Amino acid sequence: MKPFRDTLPPLTPITMGTGGATDPANPDQHTVVRRAMESGIGFHVADYGGGVYTVLERAFKEAPSQVPHCIFKLDGLGPDLFRASVEDALKRTGVKRIDIGQICGNPVGVEMEPLAEAMVAAKDEGLVGNYIMDVVWTYSPKVIAALQDDLFDGYIFYYSPTERQVSEEANDLMITRHANALAMRTFGGRDGANYMTAADGSPIRAKLEAAYEASGCLSRVEFCVRFPLSLPHVRTTIGSTGNLGHLEAFLEAGRDAKPLPQPIIDQILALHRAQDDERAHHP
Repeated sequence: MKPFRDTLPPLTPITMGTGGATDPANPDQHTVVRRAMESGIGFHVADYGGGVYTVLERAFKEAPSQVPHCIFKLDGLGPDLFRASVEDALKRTGVKRIDIGQICGNPVGVEMEPLAEAMVAAKDEGLVGNYIMDVVWTYSPKVIAALQDDLFDGYIFYYSPTERQVSEEANDLMITRHANALAMRTFGGRDGANYMTAADGSPIRAKLEAAYEASGCLSRVEFCVRFPLSLPHVRTTIGSTGNLGHLEAFLEAGRDAKPLPQPIIDQILALHRAQDDERAHHP
């Protein structure tokens, strides 16, 4: 298989997700995107419902000097679908190059040979810079295989105080091999309520509130940002919002974010280990 491994470029500590920028007719979402561009943080781009690319194309045209480094979700189900997703992203957003391609579809295995050739071709043509593997918990065995073969430049998955969407074994191997992790959903995700919007007394608040109260953080936003950035292998935390006030809080929390105290980190990691055990016994 043709190798496509390279060195991941520097990432901003926080990255703007585009899940809150799905409506081209919503001026507030446009304002949020432009403010994020002005701040200089990177973007994580997924074309939810077809609206995200339209919102970004307009913003990028208005301020071409502020177009951020972007991670794009790309189709990894086969070489033709991959190539089509690359060309679609470039055409509909107006960017000339995808800085980092997130390869979706759990492609690692024998069937990856033709996909890898297409990935190398896109890289050689200057269309895509680097490749990272999209991960959910059930992909963990293939993450281990990819790490052992040194396939990808990084691994992207939900990783926040509320959850870690990769197994303990795979996560530990990332750390051992100094692999790059990109942590999605700063404030919560798949296996629980959003920590920021969860009601007082809800299970997710109950599990994390003691750690938050003892952390010294001035807000839950700060707590959620600082946790992933406290981990040795996490290069960025990716949070999404369509609310300008929430974006400003995210930006503020990301400025010179310090690691959480180790006992607080240990409490959260213990929660993740318990979740891991639960998934293993009730897949």
